[in-house]
Amino acid sequence: MDRYLLKNIIIIILVLVNGFLLGSLSMRYWSAAKAQDQMEEQLVALFASDGMELDPDIISQDAPPSSLSLSRDLDREQAAAAFFLGSDMAQGDQSGDTYTYSSKLGAARFRSNGGFDIVGTLSDADGEELCRRFCKDFSYSEPVFILDESGSGSATAVCLHGKLPVYNCTITFTFDQGKLLTVSGTLLPEDASVITEDRELLSAPAALTTFQQARRESYMVATAVTGLTPCYELQGSTASALSLTPVWRIATDTSDYYVNCITGTVTSD
Repeated sequence: MDRYLLKNIIIIILVLVNGFLLGSLSMRYWSAAKAQDQMEEQLVALFASDGMELDPDIISQDAPPSSLSLSRDLDREQAAAAFFLGSDMAQGDQSGDTYTYSSKLGAARFRSNGGFDIVGTLSDADGEELCRRFCKDFSYSEPVFILDESGSGSATAVCLHGKLPVYNCTITFTFDQGKLLTVSGTLLPEDASVITEDRELLSAPAALTTFQQARRESYMVATAVTGLTPCYELQGSTASALSLTPVWRIATDTSDYYVNCITGTVTSD
């Protein structure tokens, strides 16, 4: 057979095979998109039957984040203490799982469950900017300030891990006439290792179905779901390693609810 003819035949076969594969992939994508649309319609109808609005556009197709195991980071704790107390701070005697630090500016205490508190005169009259820098450097959300005209009051922020909020981990700052006096809350380690789960994590649609069932059983008062986003829940104590469990945050017109992606447990703020 002529080489030129054979080459053309091979090219035609490859084109046909590629066309078949492309068509197959297109059919799969179309089928998946159609199934997604049907699922969203069913969820919207389910919520509507109970008098709740659900925008299908907020139903995420993304998988939830993995569970994570955290190990205590003493260097990070020292850095957080030094941020407020200065580099000349001294470390106190260790008491169990508690580490303490002090300087002429104040004193700090850190525990193995991530909890900490710092007390003293931690800033001059511009304590707000110091808080913003700490939150940026140590992975917290932008702080929300509630201050009177004299600059007295408080501010709060939420811990972040991998840019996702850890809803049950916060930090609180208190001020007196602009001066920062106390810092307390949770400090999370940066490094984490993935935990392999024995069961499949709840998807966003499954979380919505679980939430709706819990709402029926507990008579939660809400008329609309306004948001659906992934986040984490901190678990652990002084007797065990800390871990971050993935949850779906379901925002409604009355409150925020959290669906554990492993157990399906529903909690609220």
